[in-house]
Amino acid sequence: MRFPVIHARVLGLFRYCFLVVDGCDSCNWRGPPDQVQLLKVAVLSEHLPTRCLAIHPYCAEFTDRAFESRFVRHFLPERNAQLKASLLISAAFYVVFGLTDFATLGATATAWTMVGLRVLVALAALCAVAAIARHPASVPVSIRATCGVLAVGLGVFPVLCWYQPAAMAWNLMSFALILMAVYVIFPNRFVYAVAIGVGASIAFGAMLLVQGALYFDDVVALVLMLILGNALGTIAARRFHLAQRRQFRAAVLLQELADRDPLTGCHNRRVLQGGLFEAELARTRRYGSALSVILCDIDHFKRINDTHGHAAGDQVLGAFARLLQSMVREGVDSVIRYGGEEFLIVLPQTDLAGALALAERIREAFANASTLLGSDTAVSATASFGVACVPAHDPNPPASFDALIGAADEEMYAVKRGGRNGVRGTLLAAPELLRA
Repeated sequence: MRFPVIHARVLGLFRYCFLVVDGCDSCNWRGPPDQVQLLKVAVLSEHLPTRCLAIHPYCAEFTDRAFESRFVRHFLPERNAQLKASLLISAAFYVVFGLTDFATLGATATAWTMVGLRVLVALAALCAVAAIARHPASVPVSIRATCGVLAVGLGVFPVLCWYQPAAMAWNLMSFALILMAVYVIFPNRFVYAVAIGVGASIAFGAMLLVQGALYFDDVVALVLMLILGNALGTIAARRFHLAQRRQFRAAVLLQELADRDPLTGCHNRRVLQGGLFEAELARTRRYGSALSVILCDIDHFKRINDTHGHAAGDQVLGAFARLLQSMVREGVDSVIRYGGEEFLIVLPQTDLAGALALAERIREAFANASTLLGSDTAVSATASFGVACVPAHDPNPPASFDALIGAADEEMYAVKRGGRNGVRGTLLAAPELLRA
């Protein structure tokens, strides 16, 4: 059977789908290259390693698995909403097209069998939607649902086409639509979409060859069109995945710039408004773990500015901040520039003894260190530390973080009044825990 007219229609369909995705990609602002590079230089130097933000050119995913997982989880609610809508609409049309089976074959047993297969695919889609609704926070469930339904639908499609050789040209156009849906419509990992698209194309092409209804020039055209369809689908899907990740990367970089103090590289007080501390208190209430904070202040800092200049004071602040960051647990503890020469350290799952020991190590290291201001000038300074702790299994932890910071502030100023360069701490606990 020959289908020269359908070739042009299918090619037009491929081109239209590709242009739609290409247009969506071009609408995503990424900023001029110079601005993006400035963002990278400003942030990546200390806080986000370059490897975290690099995107693999072939897999179209972040090379760092933790950062890729962060990206996927960020878009998971939107992804699941799109996936459920795509599954329901596709399932409905897959069943409705059963009318063409009756139009081609009549009300025969074969036609009813084909409709039954279509209903089977629709049921698989409904089961996938139910699984996503039941596990909305599960990334594996979302990916398995996508791959499973596509595998069932594309596995049934060649069977439907086998019994309708007279409608082969229209089946080819239908397959082109399905192929674009695999690459563009159904949210999936890029590598999985390519594997499913190529595998389905091979199975569909093999079915038509075994059916034996094609002339040689039709076979050549079929092979070229399947290659072209997968090539355009791969390009479109890759551009979409890359655009999403570039947009997410730019947002993360901007957020890092907003939440970081440019002088010291520590978090600034914006994180106080972002719910970080409330989340730590909520975790303490839920799991009964200890929570400690250290408030520290560089002693006689104004004297350093007055004697050596503000540039020297900035160097001392930077050195102190680097010392703090080097002595806390990366990815667990938080160091915040609380104001001026004051810094706040948040220590989840740390009791009072552990926080006091850490504060003493920092105090001793800073007192014994010096900051080089030039080839022959060095400045030494000390710091005062106040520690406050919510003990483990406290039945009545503070309602807000202000009480914890206030207690640490009182302890720090008690050290100041006692001569500076020291450490003091206190427990914020229910009376029964204090008596125990």
